[in-house]
Amino acid sequence: MKDLIEREDLGCDIALECLYNLSTLDKRLLETLKDGDEYRSDEIAEILERDQSTAYRSLERLARCGLVYKEKQNIRNGGYFYVYSLRPLDKIKEEALECLEEWYRKMKKAIEEL
Repeated sequence: MKDLIEREDLGCDIALECLYNLSTLDKRLLETLKDGDEYRSDEIAEILERDQSTAYRSLERLARCGLVYKEKQNIRNGGYFYVYSLRPLDKIKEEALECLEEWYRKMKKAIEEL
């Protein structure tokens, strides 16, 4: 942990990686979504040059974390698909700070109980 704190390059991407346990693919996917567009999992898979199921799992993980929106789109002749987009950065920041504060309280309590 001390090594992480002392890193010179400690930035937003590393903070999010730690808070949400993001993989390298998750971070690449978030970077792709920064343009503000909506994407289907097959489009993301093509951009990231990965299998669609791999892209889908990463998108779903990011949706569960609250970093991306998942919206159902109906097809005119029946059926549906999902599109994913990045949540507003101010919302991500707000929730990440709350998460960090909660983690800090829990860690402080655990250390005090040593």
